Amino acid sequence: MKKLSRQEFLNWLAWGSVGIPGTLLSLGSFRFLVPELVFGPPAMFKIGKPEDFPLGSRMLLPESRLFITSTGEGIMAMSAVCTHLGCTVGKLEWGYQCPCHGSRFDTGGRVLRGPAQKPLPWFKIFQGPDGYVVVDTWRPVARGTFFTLA
Repeated sequence: MKKLSRQEFLNWLAWGSVGIPGTLLSLGSFRFLVPELVFGPPAMFKIGKPEDFPLGSRMLLPESRLFITSTGEGIMAMSAVCTHLGCTVGKLEWGYQCPCHGSRFDTGGRVLRGPAQKPLPWFKIFQGPDGYVVVDTWRPVARGTFFTLA
């Protein structure tokens, strides 16, 4: 076996010190070309039959992070995710409060006290062909949009 000269050794060392990090950097760069899919809860889901929401009820669906409220105007679905940093707000007798930074919202989701700047969004709610009430969290609706039984 042939011995490496000092110059050959330094050439190998130089090319290795450039080639190895360059190869690793290239492989790392290709990682960004592959989208990272994040699977979350479905955007449209059944929450129950209309009779499951008696007049005057206000309940949290923790797995969906939604508040469902039934009033004389109908049933509404409102996000339980604070618009400040995404914490789940808690239900109180006068409205909702974020446990993380203290934002307060009235029963309609309007901001009473920050740091949240935006109100809690309302979502489209309708009755499916099988009679179940369905919420579509991809479709925000105007505040005051209620689902009423036909």
